[in-house]
Amino acid sequence: MSTDSQLLGAIVITRHGDRRGFYQDPITYTPSDTEITPLGNQQSYQLGQYLRSRYLTPSSPHFIPTVSADLVQQDEILIRADTGGEGGVIYSSAMSAMQGMWPAQVSYNETLANGTVIVGPLDGYQVREPIKRFSFLIRRLTGPRIIERSE
Repeated sequence: MSTDSQLLGAIVITRHGDRRGFYQDPITYTPSDTEITPLGNQQSYQLGQYLRSRYLTPSSPHFIPTVSADLVQQDEILIRADTGGEGGVIYSSAMSAMQGMWPAQVSYNETLANGTVIVGPLDGYQVREPIKRFSFLIRRLTGPRIIERSE
């Protein structure tokens, strides 16, 4: 990027991490329940770490200054995860990726009226849920789709 431009946002389209037990009816495309594996969670977590280093690190040329790098701010991001027919594999992958992007922070806390400071569980694990769940079925993709924007 040139020095006079600034990245305002990014769209990341990804699938899920490793899973087990998925079967799909070849005629109706009805999927069976499946589950994400520990490897799949780790893969998604590592993807989140990569996205953090690329977009939330000030020294990166792809830094997005309008997105908080410390605490998840639901008004700054939009995450969607398909929940259609496969159990929670895609949703679980999205949660793992979020933990890689926004790891536990002791600044995720609250001060009670009596002055006691309460930090989120697991040293500030951010349990907020900005992931929007949706479900849909794609039966056939008729060809490649390329979306570009040029100035």
